[in-house]
Amino acid sequence: MELSELIAWLAEDDEASRPFRARRLKTLLEEFGEPRHLMLPGGLVSSMTFEEARRAYLHGLDVATVLLAQTTLEHMLGGLLRQVGHDGNWGFSEILNLSRSEGLISKAEFDLFDRLRVARNPYVHAKPPLAEGTLGLRLATTDDSPYALTEADATVAITTLLRLMQRHPFSPVA
Repeated sequence: MELSELIAWLAEDDEASRPFRARRLKTLLEEFGEPRHLMLPGGLVSSMTFEEARRAYLHGLDVATVLLAQTTLEHMLGGLLRQVGHDGNWGFSEILNLSRSEGLISKAEFDLFDRLRVARNPYVHAKPPLAEGTLGLRLATTDDSPYALTEADATVAITTLLRLMQRHPFSPVA
């Protein structure tokens, strides 16, 4: 294919996906406001994965949104724990427990982040198709499509992340 044909293909795809992306952009703006450069707790990885999570959500990359939002949270919370004197090589569950005990996150935030952790696990750990928490089992017990389920996971992941970033100490502008 010629480059001009590929550009035309991309333009057509871009045009067709604009209403979808506009709805997603509305959610992002309502939850967080205009994009801005941030230096987040957890350093460069937090900042990079935050931006990628935002863009993945905007473009409908729902599984990527879940993974990137959880990665951002893990690095942000781990960075804050190190700032208050903890040091370790933790998994996300341990980071959540330490963050809760240090008062960095509320009980409601802990519950939401743990829900995100549980939603993320079947995407990154190979399990039998109908094992607990897997997309296969979730599909077998609901009338939703796989896309509706992953979209719901992505929406919870991104809105949870964006709401946390509205407050101190997670946002330098809060």
